[in-house]
Amino acid sequence: MLFWKDDKHLEFCKFCGHVRYKPTRGQNPRRKKSAYATLRYLLITLRLQRLYASNTTAEHMSWHATHETESGIMCHPSDAEAWKHFNETHPDFASEPHNIRLGLCADGFSLH
Repeated sequence: MLFWKDDKHLEFCKFCGHVRYKPTRGQNPRRKKSAYATLRYLLITLRLQRLYASNTTAEHMSWHATHETESGIMCHPSDAEAWKHFNETHPDFASEPHNIRLGLCADGFSLH
């Protein structure tokens, strides 16, 4: 649950009842409460703009569209079946070599 806007003052999750903050040691009222979980937001747009700002980096970012590979040998993710399937499923997106395909990997991701 995101404690934001109308829910920013809640102390418990309105779905499962889990406490929002970790218990504090002592009775110091000035001590900042520590949340059990924190939402992290990555500003990916600015990072991608910086990658394309350099001509050299921009060439590397679109290399997958021009490289040639031996049949059956995967030397780049663009050689994989998943990439090829995505290209077949979304031909408009795949036709522009500067479009970015992002993969998300979250180690230890939890829905709670």
